[in-house]
Amino acid sequence: PFAAVPCFAWQAEVDSALLQDDQCVGSESDCVLNALQLKSRKDSEDELMEEDVFEDVEEGEEDEEELEWLKDISVKQKNHFKHILSPLQKPIVTEYKSLSVLDKYADYLMGKTSNATGQKILWNKKAGLLQSEEEELDASSMGRRRHGSQSLPPRARYVNKILIYLEKEMKAVWNLHTIVDRKRWGVGDVITSSPYGPHGEHPDNWEANGSFPLPLVTPPLSDNKTVAKMPKLHEHEYKSKYAEQLQEDYAALVQNILDANKKTDTLRTALKKMNGLADQFVSEESGVFNRIETQ
Repeated sequence: PFAAVPCFAWQAEVDSALLQDDQCVGSESDCVLNALQLKSRKDSEDELMEEDVFEDVEEGEEDEEELEWLKDISVKQKNHFKHILSPLQKPIVTEYKSLSVLDKYADYLMGKTSNATGQKILWNKKAGLLQSEEEELDASSMGRRRHGSQSLPPRARYVNKILIYLEKEMKAVWNLHTIVDRKRWGVGDVITSSPYGPHGEHPDNWEANGSFPLPLVTPPLSDNKTVAKMPKLHEHEYKSKYAEQLQEDYAALVQNILDANKKTDTLRTALKKMNGLADQFVSEESGVFNRIETQ
């Protein structure tokens, strides 16, 4: 139900509105409706103007916060990032050296298996895929960075360059990890795909497809010199856009180092297991079916 309004008061409002709109064309009822609509629109505009006064104040406060958000990092923040990033190079280099030790061990496994079968192990059949993985890794690492170096202010750009350098070193670590693991898979594929032993189902017809000397020395799986203390994440919250982005990239780099270390340990265990399977395969009598599952 509508609230009761005295007729004379309502009529006064209509007359006032009609006076402001003396160009109305149409019936009297249409003119009355048009006049009331104009009055209602004017009242709404007046209310919006009053609200805009308060919104202007809020926008001013937001502008100050936005300026603070877009400032370059401070000298203190720059030194802080340099302090926490510098120690990360040592575990990265150590990780690469650990994988280099495993790479020699993988070569030993391939040599031992090739000597038994007389066939070269094609471990890098997916060379094109390796390149694709490199491109994907590069795209993912750069995709995490929302701004290029040139778009960053000076101090933030300085820290960013350190991050880019360390990320490139980590890319080399992952590439070597991929190579070693592919060699391991190559040995496993030969063993599993040769269920009748090193000389096949008909050993009397077997012929070597090259000269593959038996490795005389078993290389180590680890080196005490390649053990490094893993980094711990230094958490920090910032009010600067660039400092926050650098903190996110730093945290991602630390996690990347930790992941690489875990996967290297897993790879070391897998290589040790593959060595046992290779010894079993080499000692098997050829011509007798005995499939060895390696993966």
